[in-house]
Amino acid sequence: MANIVQFENVGLRYGTGQETLSDVSFVLSRGAFYFLTGASGAGKTSLLRLLYLAQRPTRGSIRLFDEDAVTLPRARLPGFRRRIGVVFQDFRLVPHLSAFDNIALPLRVSGVPERDVAAPVREMLGWVGLSDKLDARPPTLS
Repeated sequence: MANIVQFENVGLRYGTGQETLSDVSFVLSRGAFYFLTGASGAGKTSLLRLLYLAQRPTRGSIRLFDEDAVTLPRARLPGFRRRIGVVFQDFRLVPHLSAFDNIALPLRVSGVPERDVAAPVREMLGWVGLSDKLDARPPTLS
């Protein structure tokens, strides 16, 4: 599998204080599904801000889609951000869309051909135990 994200010795410091993130290194591969968990204050939000290019690191290397994201010109940031899907803790579902269509929405918006939408959506619903709820609306899910 190709690597789509690579962090090498990344550090992040806000102001002159202690580093929030120190020597973070990892690789994310294309086609995989990842979860980020940790205690409050562990740096999860800071890491995600680096990942979706809302923040630049204080030091280290970040490569996205085999390009150096640290030196990426500001004009190219929106194109890169469209290729990264992040589900936030306070995510919102579209209440009038089915579970299937809520999950399919980012794929459709990013231009994935309709013929390639169903399989990954069904797989994701299976991961969370909702394979039998394709047509259910968010208010009916718990």
